[in-house]
Amino acid sequence: MNAKVELAAVSSHVRLLGQNQSHTQEDPIFELLQAFRKDQREHKIDLGIGVYRDDLNRSPVFEAIKQAEQWRVDNESDKAYVGPLGDMEFCQAITQLAFGDELAAELQERCSYAQTPGGVGALRLAFELLEKSLSRGTLWVSDTTWQVHRPIAAAAGLALRDYRYYRADEGAATFDQLLASLEQAAPGDGILLQVSCHNPTGLDFTEQQWHLLAEFCLDRQLFPILDMAYHGLGQGLAGDRRGLEIMAAAMPELLLCYTCSKNFGLYRDRTGMVLALTDSPRAKVAVDKQWAQLATRHYFTPPAHGAMLVKRILNDRNLRAAWEVELNAISQRIGAVRQQLFDALATQIPGRNWQFLTRGHGMFALFPLSQTEITALRDDYGLYIVNNGRVNLSGFNPLNLDRAIEAMVAVLA
Repeated sequence: MNAKVELAAVSSHVRLLGQNQSHTQEDPIFELLQAFRKDQREHKIDLGIGVYRDDLNRSPVFEAIKQAEQWRVDNESDKAYVGPLGDMEFCQAITQLAFGDELAAELQERCSYAQTPGGVGALRLAFELLEKSLSRGTLWVSDTTWQVHRPIAAAAGLALRDYRYYRADEGAATFDQLLASLEQAAPGDGILLQVSCHNPTGLDFTEQQWHLLAEFCLDRQLFPILDMAYHGLGQGLAGDRRGLEIMAAAMPELLLCYTCSKNFGLYRDRTGMVLALTDSPRAKVAVDKQWAQLATRHYFTPPAHGAMLVKRILNDRNLRAAWEVELNAISQRIGAVRQQLFDALATQIPGRNWQFLTRGHGMFALFPLSQTEITALRDDYGLYIVNNGRVNLSGFNPLNLDRAIEAMVAVLA
């Protein structure tokens, strides 16, 4: 009897798999990527997926990573599990990178960390720890944010509230309205903040605003969760960490989620870290145990490969210097694209405000486009843009930038 006949004969079978399809939803960015891949036009341009592209439209492997991988091949001695907390030397190296050597040393006895499968793994563990710790289980998220933040937080059991962050009509972050929104927050609520290169707007807090925000959080007893996904792609490693430094100096406790996907190009190797800055060494020991429990529940142990490469680069003077040169080149290229777009669009479409391009930092900018304009750019000119108007600026290169500008002028002017 074949399997089809056997299944048909089991009248009492209760179908479970593939049901409740109404509860599932495609990720809009990966849905856009699938449409892009099916498009047969040679001139199509992918401005959607959040992966860095170089002038040749490649997502390149850093030369420093290649050298570290060769070192790994020559020196790796086993493939044993690294354990739920992951590679502690990697975590220490990332802590020093994120905070700077001096502040990291000062905070060392209060820092509890775990290696995670990328930034998403870090966010999930941070949100779960937060849900268990907060009095109300409420997390405040910017009204314009990475589309995955909310579902991860909701899956961890957190109730979500929005704070104002962006004014589309001005193409600018709105700090006063942000603080006004947070007047409604209760003591013990969490607040999710992006440290630099805000996704999707590219618009970050100024140093003065970070100081004011730290004072506000301290005064209102809000708990900050800092997402650091683009360290070094905006204003350099030192500039991009400034917000974290200010918050860590002011707050007795915070959570940090760090990913090496962008600044080391390790997207598919899932290399990240979650860190809790506690108010005492005793609390640090307790959180160590919580990280281990949470990691074991979700994935048992993180992948070792990417962490080994990053650790090698950060602990080797020559590799570190080479990596920083490559990272700075990426940041400078993105900055140049911003300026080129601004110069062209401000001249050819003067009726619109393009200041957000030069105000912003990092890979993304949020273009004030209607759904009709986004559809026309995609269908008529092959420019694939996320439905909220987010544009991955690294998708532009010397081979397609002029054509893309011509398309924008045709649709938007």
